[in-house]
Amino acid sequence: MNMFKRTVPAALAGCLFIAACGGGDDSASTTTTTVAEVTEPEPEPEATSTTSSTTTTTTVAPLVTEGATVVVANASIVGGTAGRMSDQLGLSGFTTGTPTNGAEKLDESVVYYTDDDGAQAVAESVARALGDVDALAMPDEIPTETGELDGGQVLVLLGNNQADRTLAELSGTTDTADVETNGLVIVVANASGVSGSAGRMSTRLDDAGFNVGEPTNGVVQLAESVVHYTDAEGAQDDAEALAAALGGVEVEPMPDEIPTETSELDGDVLLLLGTNQADKTLDSLNP
Repeated sequence: MNMFKRTVPAALAGCLFIAACGGGDDSASTTTTTVAEVTEPEPEPEATSTTSSTTTTTTVAPLVTEGATVVVANASIVGGTAGRMSDQLGLSGFTTGTPTNGAEKLDESVVYYTDDDGAQAVAESVARALGDVDALAMPDEIPTETGELDGGQVLVLLGNNQADRTLAELSGTTDTADVETNGLVIVVANASGVSGSAGRMSTRLDDAGFNVGEPTNGVVQLAESVVHYTDAEGAQDDAEALAAALGGVEVEPMPDEIPTETSELDGDVLLLLGTNQADKTLDSLNP
């Protein structure tokens, strides 16, 4: 009995020993965590906007005034307008012949040219001066009342739309003169021999800021214009401003006898408009 009791503890002790020796691995467990490196894409360079500017320069060719004789034929209902337009074209540098009448009436002017050398270039310049009317080759039958051109190479059939208008108006040329005056009345008297030029100059002066009265005629014909002033307050100042606008013509006190055809003056300043300034724009008189 006693022997059995001692055996059991010995066996139990053996089992405990075996269990102790056969236990799990006691070594430390190492865990490695790998973090993936994220590479951000490099930002694309911003687009560069390049703006280029283009400057356009428009060059207007000068008028060709030499190389042909221009004949103006009245194709309007306004009497005498062919002669007045001939005067204007002549003052602008064109060579003009004797004005005549057209074979028909027109609203819009037409410029014809012969096949002579230089005629087409002059005709196209005349057409530009008239506000870009048509320039065409001369028809077989010359459209004047005589059927002749009297030595000319360019024919202007002057229609109603261009009759008795200035070249400045027709070509779109405007006077840029802008003056300060005392508001005294200026009267333009025609001393140029160019019919209607006093009225046309009156319009230009009015557009430029002068106070203009009714045009009249002078008693003499002059090459160079003269400005006369009365003793009204401020009249001399306005006369000098007017003379400057005309390119620096003479300024004189009013003579005892007023040099108009009526010997009267419905104003305070008198412009005797001479040939050198007739039918010219204020801009052309002050280049």
